[in-house]
Amino acid sequence: MEASIEKQISKIESGINTNAANFGKVTGICITFGPAFDPANPLIKVAAQQELLARVRHAINDVDYAKPLAERAESDRFDKFAALPLLATRIQAAAIVLELPAMVIENIKEIVRKIRGKRKKALKPESFSVGNEPKKHISVSQVSFAEQIEHFTQLVMHVSTQPEYVPKEADLKVTALNAFLQSLGIANDAANSALQTLADARKVRNDLLYAPETGMIDVAMKVKQYVKSVFGANSPEYKEVWHIKFERRKI
Repeated sequence: MEASIEKQISKIESGINTNAANFGKVTGICITFGPAFDPANPLIKVAAQQELLARVRHAINDVDYAKPLAERAESDRFDKFAALPLLATRIQAAAIVLELPAMVIENIKEIVRKIRGKRKKALKPESFSVGNEPKKHISVSQVSFAEQIEHFTQLVMHVSTQPEYVPKEADLKVTALNAFLQSLGIANDAANSALQTLADARKVRNDLLYAPETGMIDVAMKVKQYVKSVFGANSPEYKEVWHIKFERRKI
């Protein structure tokens, strides 16, 4: 699903670049009309078109700059969190070997189940439906990044308060676990920040392109209509601009 969404976004952004390039063509043609192109509407004057085009190109560059940074931050977060289930399982095994209290071990096992996204007890076949209506169950995969951090925080707290928890393995010691926990938070915050920056850049760009009346697409349509009104529908001037296509994308 995520790959499909990203593919759709890439297609949309390819169309955005085409829209911007085509608007540049229209503006260039309007310049060649000289004094004859003198609209009363300030939005479609040549200077206004040039300013809008510059803002759109700048906004496109902002997105192009933010996108690889967001992808890198997402990748770093994924790599960091991918190590969590195995580490949690090792902590559980260490707790058992070090003979922590039975209740503590049960709590640890429950936390590890959550980290690994497993249900404590398998659902019985009959629990999946009543008549023709499927039963609703609480999601077993409580695995959002924030939830995983919360689960691991609880796990570290459980072992750190037990004097019996003194593993020899360096990466299982409480100090190492706290350091890893901190690194999860840093990776998550960095990814969230980079993704928000990308989302903000896309919003600015999309508003410049698609906002009603003032967006590039609507301005381009107004320019075409003005050229038609000045030179006529069958004029060579109008034929220069009418065939230049703009696509209004659903964002």
